[in-house]
Amino acid sequence: MRSETTAPRSRPGAAPLHLVFVPFLARSHFAPLAAAAAAATSCRSDGTTSAVIITTPHFAALAPTSVPVRAVPFRFPGGHADFSLLPDEASAPAFFAAAEEALAPALAETIRANASGAVAVVSDAVLHWAPRVARECGVPHVTFHTIGAFAAAAMVAVHLHRPEVLSDPFVIPGGFPTPLKLRRAQVNEDALAHLPLFRAAEATSYAVAFNSFSALEDDFAEYYRRVDGSCKKVFLVGPRRAAPITARSNVTVAAGAERDPILQWLDSQAAGSVVYACFGSTCGLSADQLKELGAGLRASGVPFLWVIPTPAEGMEERASGNGMVVAGRWAPQAEILAHRAVGGFVSHCGWNSVLDAVCAGVPLATWPLRAEQFLNEAFLVDVLRVGVRVREVASKADVEAVVPADAVATAVGRLMGNGEDEDEATARRARVRELGVAAGAAVAEGGSSCGDWARLVGELKALHGNECERCTD
Repeated sequence: MRSETTAPRSRPGAAPLHLVFVPFLARSHFAPLAAAAAAATSCRSDGTTSAVIITTPHFAALAPTSVPVRAVPFRFPGGHADFSLLPDEASAPAFFAAAEEALAPALAETIRANASGAVAVVSDAVLHWAPRVARECGVPHVTFHTIGAFAAAAMVAVHLHRPEVLSDPFVIPGGFPTPLKLRRAQVNEDALAHLPLFRAAEATSYAVAFNSFSALEDDFAEYYRRVDGSCKKVFLVGPRRAAPITARSNVTVAAGAERDPILQWLDSQAAGSVVYACFGSTCGLSADQLKELGAGLRASGVPFLWVIPTPAEGMEERASGNGMVVAGRWAPQAEILAHRAVGGFVSHCGWNSVLDAVCAGVPLATWPLRAEQFLNEAFLVDVLRVGVRVREVASKADVEAVVPADAVATAVGRLMGNGEDEDEATARRARVRELGVAAGAAVAEGGSSCGDWARLVGELKALHGNECERCTD
């Protein structure tokens, strides 16, 4: 089956390609788009490629130094600049509207300022207005998903084939690549409600890119490509991960600078002995839950590194005989997970953290909190078999309930292979280490993701000199 859209404007001859990246204004979304922009010229393609990031002053400070940034003013009540840190009382729709008001005109102006050359737009999938702006300016658009292909495919399968009332549990419908049961509580109803808007916008894009790689999600990317009969162009171009330091900020690391105290502490620990616990750039745990989590980590008897990026009452950076607690500051997660001492990761299952763990070859204890994180947990535990659940979620009440310390300690023990779970833990480690090797190979010269990126860039360049169908079988 063929699916076509109006071809972007034609241009004679080959020309360098200028990519305009537009991330959403949330740190978890900004990091992979910014990393993709930095990598825009690292994989071989037919000619030169340049990039620019359009964002706000807050996020411009987090962008890699190798990529030019156009920072545009952003105004939102209360001075909130990061959707991830938006308080409960603030309006999410109002934030999205403010982001469009700030970024959409800047995108159009940037495209027109480069009208003499070949231009293409790469924007976050949640910026549903970006494909329209690109189309109005006559340039191709690529939808970039900052979630994995498994989660995206599962959501579309449920949306397209959903019965009037889902059973509980239910098997993901629509010929999903892996027969898998989910609970209704694991499905993000709010995301399902907005899915038609995002899918309609994506349908006008030239291609779709996922921050993932073939060895991890090839089957699910192929399912996503064909699930609705549109035969999308789908590229796996990851893993694209945040730079180790916020290079444009006031934080700098000079040659010979003192090693982060976190890494210094890890240096003193035995190989594979430490469990690392972190719930992303926003903690999302109540004071009662933080107390139980801390008690569970201590009760596990495993050396632990516990990072709480946002300030938490009664928490401060300290090391003890049991482990190290870091609160209220950024921590170098990729370096932490890559450290020889770290043998497990207690995680909220955000996709960036999943990729960090997979790239480092570290198994996970899964503790999803919201959004597509429950689907990521199912992928890690039931499909890849590189994770163990901290808790079972059968209802919304289970999501909100405080997980007791003994459940935390049990999950950490299983993850790290204490006692009777040692064989299972060894097998998990072996599987995730294989994926880590595959992740590195994917983004290396000649790797699957590098090749997908080169093909995508080549096709975008060709669009400016040839009439082109969007997709063919």
